[in-house]
Amino acid sequence: MADDEFKTRLDRVEALYDEVVALREGKGVGPGKEALVLAELRLDNAWREVYEFMDLPLSRDVGATDSPE
Repeated sequence: MADDEFKTRLDRVEALYDEVVALREGKGVGPGKEALVLAELRLDNAWREVYEFMDLPLSRDVGATDSPE
């Protein structure tokens, strides 16, 4: 069950990535830069969902201390 959900989420990320690449190469239909920005935001959100699903931190700094070692 969890494997299927993970695969579905990863497939969504891949499809959104392909959309972003197509827009960057000028193959997309739409108003241009605005469509690219929206596609990049959707891709970012999809990655966040994958990270959340896997219980991974969104930043490398999570749990790190501010003091020098």
